Amino acid sequence: MSNARVSVVRKLLDVVEERLSPLEVKRVVIGVVYSAVLLSNGSLGLAATPLSLGRCRTHPKAGELAGRGALELAQGLLSVDPLDSALGLATVNAVLGDGACPSPDPVEAMQIKNTDVVGVVGYIGPLVRALEGRAREVLVFERDPTRPGVLPDWAEEMELPRCDVVFLSGTTFANKTVDRLLELTRGRVAVIGPSTPMWEGLLSLGIDYLFGARVRDPEGVLRAVAEAGGTEALLRHGLEKVALWRR
Repeated sequence: MSNARVSVVRKLLDVVEERLSPLEVKRVVIGVVYSAVLLSNGSLGLAATPLSLGRCRTHPKAGELAGRGALELAQGLLSVDPLDSALGLATVNAVLGDGACPSPDPVEAMQIKNTDVVGVVGYIGPLVRALEGRAREVLVFERDPTRPGVLPDWAEEMELPRCDVVFLSGTTFANKTVDRLLELTRGRVAVIGPSTPMWEGLLSLGIDYLFGARVRDPEGVLRAVAEAGGTEALLRHGLEKVALWRR
C-alpha cells in the first residue's frame, strides 16, 4: 500500500473533526463486551472492547477521561493501544449514523447464493449460523482462532481474494486492518456490528453495505454495557440495528 494513501481511519477522523470539536466527553464505560462513550450533546457511541486474551486490562487515565475534549478521545483511534483505539472508535461512532435506515437482514441484503464462498472477518455467531446452509462455503477468520473450524487472521491473505462476499467486523477499524482487507477483497463487501462507523463515505471505498447500530436510549444502553451486556442485551435496552448501502 502506498505511503501517500490516506487510511480509512484518518478519513473518518477528518469527517468528524468539526462535529466533535465543540463537544466534551461526559462519561466512559468500558464493559466486558462493549465500550461506550457518552458526549456532552447526549449522543452515545459504541465499539467492541478489545479481547485481552484472559488478562485484566486497566486504563492509565482511568477517572480522568470524562471532561476531556471529544476530539482528543477520538484521536485515540490512531493509537496502537487497543483500548485507546476502541474508545476512539466509540467516540467517532457517537456522531455518525443520522441518515441510516432500519436494517434489512444482512444475508438477504447481500444476496447470498448457494454458489457463494463467504468470508467473515471476526467471529459473529448469529451471522455465521445464518450463513450455514445458505452459502457453498463459509470461511471465518479470527486473530485468536480457538473455535473449531475458525481460521487464523493471517489466512486472510490467501483466502479472502477467492470470496464472493466478505463481511468485515466493525472492529477492523479499531485494529487498523480495514485498509488491507479492502485491498484483498474481490467480491461484495459489508461491514457489520455495533462497532461499524455509519459514515456514507465508506460506500465509495468499495463497501456495499454498512450494517451498524444507533442508540435510542443512551442510559439504557450504558447500563447494559456496564453490566457486561452483549449485542442482544443492548438491543433490548435501547439499541437499534440500522444500515446504509450503495443506491
